[in-house]
Amino acid sequence: MLHYKVYQNKSKGNKAYGKWFARATVNQTIDLEHLAEHMANHNTPYSKGAIYGVLTDMVNCIRELVLDGNAVKIPNLAIFSAGLKTKGADNLNDFNVATNVLSAHLRARPCGDFTRAELTAAARVQEAGQYNRGEKAEEGDNKSSGTSGNVPSTGGRGGDDA
Repeated sequence: MLHYKVYQNKSKGNKAYGKWFARATVNQTIDLEHLAEHMANHNTPYSKGAIYGVLTDMVNCIRELVLDGNAVKIPNLAIFSAGLKTKGADNLNDFNVATNVLSAHLRARPCGDFTRAELTAAARVQEAGQYNRGEKAEEGDNKSSGTSGNVPSTGGRGGDDA
């Protein structure tokens, strides 16, 4: 179940100023150890420890490969690669890595069966319980009471104009 909180766009000058949108909330963050435990409970002959070791090595290898300029594809999940945040230079001769490259970041593009369309079709959406409606949604603060009804997914991103 995906939970959301409703918020109002308060960015003056934005064409969506004053409109209300939904923002997905996070119930909890599952770390690698808990992911391994979850996987081990799915009728596998592998122990939590064996799975955790493989996942830890996978994460380290993905990091190493991405930092070497490669994209790493995990089928039906995502393609991981590095991206850059840069600022423009007035001309080619003025471009300098130290000045114009601001930061590097990890990109994760969904692929295979884990696309926006598939996620939208499979998702059940419900308003998060017990929060002050309209206040800023914070990651990890969803304490759903389960009292809100199901809301059909529209397939849109709703807050893109925000």
